[in-house]
Amino acid sequence: METLTISVPVFIISSVVVVIAGVFLAKYGDEIAEQTGWGTLWVGTILISVATSFPEIVTNISAVIIGSPEIALGTVFGANAKNILTLAGIGAIFGVSGLFSNQDKQTLVLAAVAVLLGLLTLFLTLIGDLRVASSSFSGIVLAVAYVLGMKLVFSSIQKGEKQEDSLKENTSGRSSWIGFLAASVAIICSAPFLASSAEGIAGSSGLSASFVGVLLVAFVTTLPEATVAVAAALRRSPGLIIGNIFGSCAFNLFIIPISDLFDDKPLLLNVNSEHMLTLIGSVILMSAGYFALVFGARGQLNISRLINPLMIFFYIGLMYAVYNIK
Repeated sequence: METLTISVPVFIISSVVVVIAGVFLAKYGDEIAEQTGWGTLWVGTILISVATSFPEIVTNISAVIIGSPEIALGTVFGANAKNILTLAGIGAIFGVSGLFSNQDKQTLVLAAVAVLLGLLTLFLTLIGDLRVASSSFSGIVLAVAYVLGMKLVFSSIQKGEKQEDSLKENTSGRSSWIGFLAASVAIICSAPFLASSAEGIAGSSGLSASFVGVLLVAFVTTLPEATVAVAAALRRSPGLIIGNIFGSCAFNLFIIPISDLFDDKPLLLNVNSEHMLTLIGSVILMSAGYFALVFGARGQLNISRLINPLMIFFYIGLMYAVYNIK
């Protein structure tokens, strides 16, 4: 796709399909989770966060396959920064007290795991990478760290919540699974067009592929997370919001080892200055979100109220810096 005349309409159409499919993916994923009787935080952390991150998975794999790892990395790091912007936006619109107060240990463990995965990714990027079998050294380390992190979160949830002994009966179970699979297929079919059109926009507009991934593609692929977060806020379900946001941030970094399987070169070896700046910024934003939760849990909401708008301003400044970096 060499011209904006073709790339922009394809990008818009594929974006609409990804967003709509992502919304339904989250909806049916939530229904399936309710039928299993899982806890709210665990539902947000695993099923909903993975479901809403499905656009990032397929888009990243597609970007790697078409030879545009810059878009793949920009999407991962940009999506994490955008997710924290969504968290701060929810706090600004619906109130900080309802979002950050009364959070239990399980929530803090999840947020800490996401931050630590971000720091680990930064460390692995700085030391370099090498190919190991069909993956890479960094990919293997990140995959193991993600699994161990989710095991830690699950263990903390088991200690804090009494698990139900039986599954809930629901006559719409089959339709939920059908809807979930249909939405998945829609994303699988449209995400390659999203990645290729984004590359076309980068080539025709003069914008770097990295910046297109950081801002444009990351914004589109995180709209399902934002939709779920707003819906959860309207239902006054902060556990689902936190689980969805930080669960998605953690899973997005797990996409790196997944994408490694589709390229001969370790993905982190393609990190450039725009990616590095976005990665550092996303780790700072996730850390700020974590501390907002910590202070909220301690009843120090004034500090959480101070951190919340700072996250919004920091994100805006980060995007400005990424756009202007040479």
